[in-house]
Amino acid sequence: MAYAAIAIALAAAVITVVKWSPLHRPLAESTVAAFLEAVRDGDVEAALAYTDQEDAEGAFLVPEALDSRWEITEVAQVEYTDDGDGIATAEVYAEIEGPDGSRIGHRYHVTIDHGDAEITGALNETEAWGSFDHLDLNGVEIPIDLQAEPEYIMLLPGYYEFYPDMPSTMEFETEGSMLVLGDKFLSPEAGVVDDWMPSPWLLVSQEGEDEVNAALQAFLDDCAADPAAEACPFAFPHDPNRDLALAPGTHWEVTAYPEARAERLWYEHGLGFRLDSSLPGEARAQVEITEDGETREALVSCLVWVSGLYAAFDFEAGFSIHAGDGMYEDRCRAVIEVDA
Repeated sequence: MAYAAIAIALAAAVITVVKWSPLHRPLAESTVAAFLEAVRDGDVEAALAYTDQEDAEGAFLVPEALDSRWEITEVAQVEYTDDGDGIATAEVYAEIEGPDGSRIGHRYHVTIDHGDAEITGALNETEAWGSFDHLDLNGVEIPIDLQAEPEYIMLLPGYYEFYPDMPSTMEFETEGSMLVLGDKFLSPEAGVVDDWMPSPWLLVSQEGEDEVNAALQAFLDDCAADPAAEACPFAFPHDPNRDLALAPGTHWEVTAYPEARAERLWYEHGLGFRLDSSLPGEARAQVEITEDGETREALVSCLVWVSGLYAAFDFEAGFSIHAGDGMYEDRCRAVIEVDA
């Protein structure tokens, strides 16, 4: 009898192990788990095969756009409906965790047809926003044009970094990553789950501020040598009472540069970082002034303002200065005579 009792207990234990083994989890649950595992392994084709979107295509539905730095923390069937004739539907709750420990959950809908299961609507289209004229997720880029029709993308579950190769001249105001699962997006630092894909706000770092000011100084130096060049601020103001012209053999000399500060720089799509400064710069030149039929020479001062100028940013070339809108004045607002 004792041996019989032991045998029965062992058999019961085996049955329990089989019942709760991941190898014998409900079909809908195992389908979602296999889908997530395929995504985490970077196998896009295998992942889509578990869905009703097997033929889905998109710039980010490629192995290069996937980052494996996330974990599957939970997959559990939470609802099941037997519709008869071998047809059933189920809901499976899944949860993943990012590299910083943040988590996001989503309920997947699974259709079962005579033993075959597929996830319905596993991928959702979302409007894509770019901090520059392109969106970069995990090193995969697409162009973004806010003046054209919105760009829509589909993303597989996982962890995504915005602009992972962004140079040190730039930085994110808050964070540059997100977790994606189903139709939900999580900004880990903010801890906010949203139905809309986040778009990080970009700032110029201290190093970037230095480069912006170097580009601004180079721009003004070039303008001093050739004041007729595009966007140069050294044209003389219109004056009905007198004519002004540079004295022969002379040119403008920048005596003080305006300084753009990082906290005063903000990015405008398609234009770059708008320049602003609390104090103007100054340039001086020897000019000929003609009024009342007489011509004389004088040293004059022109204040240099940056309002309306932008620092465009190129990932390879860095910053360049240009005029962005009608607020910019490409001439001296006033010419003041100064003592030599």
